[in-house]
Amino acid sequence: MKIITTYILLLAFVVGSYGRYWPCMNLSGTWRNQLGSNMTIETIGDSHRITGQYNTSVESSAGASTISSKISGIVQNVGNGSLIAFNVLWNRGASITAWVGQCIVCDGEAKLYTTWVLRSLQTPRKRWMSTRINQDTFWRVDDIPQSEQQSPSEDGTQNSDILRKWSSVTGDSFDFNQALESGGFEGTHSHGSVSGGALYGRFDGNQTYSAFGFAAAHPTEVKGWTGHIYNAQEPNSAMETSWLQHAFSSQCNDPRKFVKYGMEDYKKDAVQEE
Repeated sequence: MKIITTYILLLAFVVGSYGRYWPCMNLSGTWRNQLGSNMTIETIGDSHRITGQYNTSVESSAGASTISSKISGIVQNVGNGSLIAFNVLWNRGASITAWVGQCIVCDGEAKLYTTWVLRSLQTPRKRWMSTRINQDTFWRVDDIPQSEQQSPSEDGTQNSDILRKWSSVTGDSFDFNQALESGGFEGTHSHGSVSGGALYGRFDGNQTYSAFGFAAAHPTEVKGWTGHIYNAQEPNSAMETSWLQHAFSSQCNDPRKFVKYGMEDYKKDAVQEE
Protein backbone atom coordinates (compact mmCIF):
# COMPACT_ATOMS: atom_id res chain seq x y z
CA MET A 1 0.00 0.00 0.00
CA LYS A 2 2.87 2.33 0.85
CA ILE A 3 4.47 1.67 -2.54
CA ILE A 4 1.20 2.43 -4.36
CA THR A 5 0.75 5.67 -2.41
CA THR A 6 4.31 6.72 -3.19
CA TYR A 7 3.76 5.95 -6.88
CA ILE A 8 0.56 8.00 -6.97
CA LEU A 9 2.27 10.96 -5.33
CA LEU A 10 5.18 10.73 -7.76
CA LEU A 11 2.82 10.52 -10.73
CA ALA A 12 0.88 13.53 -9.48
CA PHE A 13 4.12 15.49 -9.16
CA VAL A 14 5.23 14.59 -12.69
CA VAL A 15 1.84 15.37 -14.21
CA GLY A 16 1.66 18.62 -12.26
CA SER A 17 5.11 19.67 -13.40
CA TYR A 18 4.33 18.79 -17.01
CA GLY A 19 1.00 20.55 -16.81
CA ARG A 20 2.75 23.68 -15.60
CA TYR A 21 5.29 23.83 -18.39
CA TRP A 22 3.64 22.13 -21.40
CA PRO A 23 2.13 25.37 -22.84
CA CYS A 24 5.71 26.42 -23.60
CA MET A 25 6.75 23.13 -25.19
CA ASN A 26 4.83 23.85 -28.42
CA LEU A 27 4.59 27.51 -29.36
CA SER A 28 2.37 26.96 -32.42
CA GLY A 29 -0.65 29.23 -32.51
CA THR A 30 -1.42 32.94 -32.34
CA TRP A 31 0.18 35.34 -29.85
CA ARG A 32 -0.54 39.02 -29.13
CA ASN A 33 1.73 41.62 -27.55
CA GLN A 34 1.06 44.62 -25.33
CA LEU A 35 0.60 46.89 -28.37
CA GLY A 36 -1.97 44.65 -30.03
CA SER A 37 0.34 43.18 -32.69
CA ASN A 38 -0.41 39.54 -33.54
CA MET A 39 1.85 36.77 -34.76
CA THR A 40 0.99 33.24 -35.79
CA ILE A 41 3.71 30.63 -35.27
CA GLU A 42 3.96 27.43 -37.29
CA THR A 43 6.52 24.69 -36.74
CA ILE A 44 8.42 23.36 -39.75
CA GLY A 45 8.22 19.58 -39.83
CA ASP A 46 9.86 18.01 -36.80
CA SER A 47 12.70 20.55 -36.62
CA HIS A 48 13.30 23.45 -34.24
CA ARG A 49 12.58 25.91 -37.05
CA ILE A 50 9.46 28.05 -37.06
CA THR A 51 7.74 30.27 -39.59
CA GLY A 52 4.47 32.17 -39.62
CA GLN A 53 3.00 35.64 -40.02
CA TYR A 54 3.40 38.89 -38.10
CA ASN A 55 0.70 41.58 -38.16
CA THR A 56 1.91 44.78 -36.55
CA SER A 57 -0.44 47.30 -34.97
CA VAL A 58 2.31 49.96 -35.06
CA GLU A 59 2.42 52.09 -38.20
CA SER A 60 5.66 53.71 -39.32
CA SER A 61 3.82 54.64 -42.52
CA ALA A 62 0.16 54.77 -43.55
CA GLY A 63 -1.33 51.32 -44.06
CA ALA A 64 1.56 49.41 -42.47
CA SER A 65 -0.75 47.69 -39.98
CA THR A 66 -2.69 46.02 -42.80
CA ILE A 67 0.37 44.17 -44.09
CA SER A 68 1.14 40.63 -42.96
CA SER A 69 4.88 39.89 -42.84
CA LYS A 70 6.59 36.50 -42.81
CA ILE A 71 8.55 35.44 -39.75
CA SER A 72 11.40 32.94 -39.57
CA GLY A 73 13.00 31.69 -36.42
CA ILE A 74 14.05 28.89 -34.16
CA VAL A 75 12.93 27.41 -30.83
CA GLN A 76 14.99 25.58 -28.22
CA ASN A 77 13.16 23.70 -25.46
CA VAL A 78 14.74 23.92 -22.01
CA GLY A 79 13.88 22.34 -18.67
CA ASN A 80 10.95 24.53 -17.70
CA GLY A 81 10.15 26.52 -20.82
CA SER A 82 11.42 27.40 -24.28
CA LEU A 83 13.89 29.81 -25.83
CA ILE A 84 12.80 31.56 -29.03
CA ALA A 85 14.44 33.81 -31.61
CA PHE A 86 12.75 35.07 -34.76
CA ASN A 87 12.99 37.79 -37.42
CA VAL A 88 10.86 39.88 -39.75
CA LEU A 89 12.19 41.61 -42.87
CA TRP A 90 10.16 44.73 -43.66
CA ASN A 91 9.99 46.39 -47.08
CA ARG A 92 12.38 43.93 -48.74
CA GLY A 93 14.79 44.19 -45.84
CA ALA A 94 15.11 47.98 -45.76
CA SER A 95 14.49 47.42 -42.06
CA ILE A 96 14.71 44.19 -40.07
CA THR A 97 13.58 43.27 -36.58
CA ALA A 98 15.00 40.39 -34.54
CA TRP A 99 13.34 39.18 -31.35
CA VAL A 100 14.96 36.92 -28.76
CA GLY A 101 13.33 35.69 -25.60
CA GLN A 102 11.70 32.87 -23.74
CA CYS A 103 8.38 31.26 -22.99
CA ILE A 104 7.70 30.67 -19.31
CA VAL A 105 4.52 30.05 -17.33
CA CYS A 106 3.98 32.89 -14.86
CA ASP A 107 0.84 33.27 -12.73
CA GLY A 108 -0.64 30.28 -14.53
CA GLU A 109 -0.26 31.80 -18.00
CA ALA A 110 2.29 31.12 -20.73
CA LYS A 111 4.03 34.30 -21.86
CA LEU A 112 6.74 35.16 -24.35
CA TYR A 113 9.13 37.68 -22.83
CA THR A 114 11.18 39.12 -25.68
CA THR A 115 13.70 41.83 -26.45
CA TRP A 116 13.93 43.18 -29.98
CA VAL A 117 16.44 45.05 -32.10
CA LEU A 118 15.38 46.98 -35.21
CA ARG A 119 18.01 47.76 -37.82
CA SER A 120 17.37 50.12 -40.75
CA LEU A 121 19.28 51.09 -43.87
CA GLN A 122 21.15 54.35 -43.35
CA THR A 123 23.68 56.46 -45.19
CA PRO A 124 27.26 56.16 -43.83
CA ARG A 125 26.98 59.44 -41.88
CA LYS A 126 23.77 58.31 -40.19
CA ARG A 127 24.63 54.65 -39.66
CA TRP A 128 25.18 55.22 -35.95
CA MET A 129 21.42 55.72 -35.63
CA SER A 130 20.45 52.57 -37.56
CA THR A 131 19.58 50.48 -34.49
CA ARG A 132 16.77 50.64 -31.92
CA ILE A 133 16.08 48.26 -29.02
CA ASN A 134 12.95 47.62 -26.99
CA GLN A 135 10.87 44.84 -25.41
CA ASP A 136 7.64 42.97 -26.20
CA THR A 137 5.61 40.57 -24.08
CA PHE A 138 3.25 38.19 -25.89
CA TRP A 139 0.25 36.24 -24.58
CA ARG A 140 -1.26 33.21 -26.29
CA VAL A 141 -4.52 34.05 -28.08
CA ASP A 142 -5.29 30.91 -30.07
CA ASP A 143 -3.74 27.49 -29.54
CA ILE A 144 -3.88 25.92 -32.99
CA PRO A 145 -0.88 23.67 -33.67
CA GLN A 146 0.26 23.99 -37.27
CA SER A 147 3.05 22.56 -39.33
CA GLU A 148 4.68 23.59 -42.58
CA GLN A 149 7.13 21.80 -44.80
CA GLN A 150 9.99 23.55 -46.58
CA SER A 151 12.24 22.10 -49.24
CA PRO A 152 15.57 23.17 -50.75
CA SER A 153 15.36 25.95 -53.30
CA GLU A 154 15.64 25.03 -56.96
CA ASP A 155 16.89 28.51 -57.83
CA GLY A 156 20.51 28.41 -56.76
CA THR A 157 21.64 31.45 -58.74
CA GLN A 158 20.20 34.07 -56.40
CA ASN A 159 21.40 32.22 -53.30
CA SER A 160 24.87 31.02 -54.30
CA ASP A 161 26.78 34.04 -53.05
CA ILE A 162 25.44 33.85 -49.48
CA LEU A 163 26.17 30.13 -49.05
CA ARG A 164 29.50 30.73 -47.40
CA LYS A 165 31.14 30.76 -44.02
CA TRP A 166 31.18 34.25 -42.50
CA SER A 167 33.49 35.23 -39.64
CA SER A 168 34.12 38.26 -37.42
CA VAL A 169 37.35 39.42 -35.83
CA THR A 170 36.12 38.05 -32.48
CA GLY A 171 36.01 34.49 -33.84
CA ASP A 172 32.23 34.37 -34.04
CA SER A 173 31.13 32.68 -37.27
CA PHE A 174 28.20 31.20 -39.12
CA ASP A 175 28.06 28.89 -42.10
CA PHE A 176 25.11 29.32 -44.47
CA ASN A 177 25.02 25.93 -46.18
CA GLN A 178 21.48 25.33 -47.47
CA ALA A 179 19.19 27.58 -49.50
CA LEU A 180 15.45 27.06 -49.01
CA GLU A 181 12.26 28.27 -50.64
CA SER A 182 11.17 31.91 -50.56
CA GLY A 183 14.56 33.35 -49.60
CA GLY A 184 15.12 31.07 -46.63
CA PHE A 185 18.42 29.51 -45.62
CA GLU A 186 19.85 27.35 -42.86
CA GLY A 187 23.26 26.54 -41.47
CA THR A 188 25.28 26.44 -38.26
CA HIS A 189 26.66 28.99 -35.80
CA SER A 190 29.85 28.84 -33.72
CA HIS A 191 31.36 31.13 -31.11
CA GLY A 192 34.32 30.46 -28.87
CA SER A 193 34.25 26.86 -27.70
CA VAL A 194 30.55 26.51 -28.60
CA SER A 195 29.90 25.22 -32.11
CA GLY A 196 27.28 23.57 -34.26
CA GLY A 197 24.23 25.57 -33.20
CA ALA A 198 21.35 25.23 -35.67
CA LEU A 199 20.76 28.43 -37.66
CA TYR A 200 17.76 29.51 -39.75
CA GLY A 201 16.79 32.77 -41.45
CA ARG A 202 15.78 34.70 -44.55
CA PHE A 203 17.35 37.24 -46.87
CA ASP A 204 16.11 39.90 -49.28
CA GLY A 205 17.31 43.13 -50.88
CA ASN A 206 17.95 44.63 -54.30
CA GLN A 207 20.89 45.59 -56.52
CA THR A 208 22.37 47.99 -53.96
CA TYR A 209 22.04 46.08 -50.69
CA SER A 210 21.36 42.65 -49.20
CA ALA A 211 19.38 42.17 -46.00
CA PHE A 212 19.55 39.24 -43.58
CA GLY A 213 17.51 38.21 -40.56
CA PHE A 214 18.52 34.95 -38.90
CA ALA A 215 18.65 33.15 -35.57
CA ALA A 216 20.66 30.36 -33.98
CA ALA A 217 19.92 28.03 -31.08
CA HIS A 218 22.32 26.39 -28.65
CA PRO A 219 21.33 24.20 -25.68
CA THR A 220 21.25 27.10 -23.19
CA GLU A 221 20.84 30.22 -25.34
CA VAL A 222 19.49 31.70 -28.56
CA LYS A 223 20.86 34.53 -30.65
CA GLY A 224 19.24 36.69 -33.33
CA TRP A 225 20.88 38.92 -35.94
CA THR A 226 19.74 41.73 -38.22
CA GLY A 227 22.25 42.47 -40.96
CA HIS A 228 22.87 44.50 -44.11
CA ILE A 229 25.49 44.30 -46.81
CA TYR A 230 25.91 47.72 -48.42
CA ASN A 231 27.31 47.77 -51.95
CA ALA A 232 26.23 44.17 -52.34
CA GLN A 233 27.85 43.84 -55.78
CA GLU A 234 31.35 44.30 -54.33
CA PRO A 235 32.90 40.89 -53.54
CA ASN A 236 34.51 41.84 -50.21
CA SER A 237 31.68 43.82 -48.65
CA ALA A 238 31.10 43.17 -44.95
CA MET A 239 27.81 42.12 -43.43
CA GLU A 240 27.11 44.73 -40.75
CA THR A 241 24.94 43.26 -38.00
CA SER A 242 23.19 44.10 -34.76
CA TRP A 243 22.46 41.12 -32.53
CA LEU A 244 20.74 40.03 -29.33
CA GLN A 245 21.44 36.97 -27.20
CA HIS A 246 19.10 35.47 -24.60
CA ALA A 247 19.79 32.76 -22.01
CA PHE A 248 16.90 31.28 -20.04
CA SER A 249 15.86 32.80 -16.71
CA SER A 250 13.45 30.92 -14.44
CA GLN A 251 12.54 34.14 -12.61
CA CYS A 252 9.12 35.50 -13.55
CA ASN A 253 10.08 38.86 -12.04
CA ASP A 254 13.22 39.06 -14.18
CA PRO A 255 12.77 36.98 -17.36
CA ARG A 256 15.22 39.12 -19.35
CA LYS A 257 18.02 38.80 -16.83
CA PHE A 258 20.47 37.22 -19.27
CA VAL A 259 20.07 39.36 -22.40
CA LYS A 260 23.12 40.64 -24.26
CA TYR A 261 23.41 43.05 -27.20
CA GLY A 262 26.16 43.83 -29.66
CA MET A 263 27.11 45.04 -33.13
CA GLU A 264 29.51 43.04 -35.27
CA ASP A 265 30.80 42.92 -38.84
CA TYR A 266 31.31 39.62 -40.67
CA LYS A 267 33.20 38.82 -43.85
CA LYS A 268 33.32 35.76 -46.06
CA ASP A 269 36.21 33.47 -45.23
CA ALA A 270 39.02 34.02 -47.72
CA VAL A 271 39.57 30.29 -48.21
CA GLN A 272 36.10 30.04 -49.72
CA GLU A 273 36.51 32.87 -52.21
CA GLU A 274 36.52 31.79 -55.84
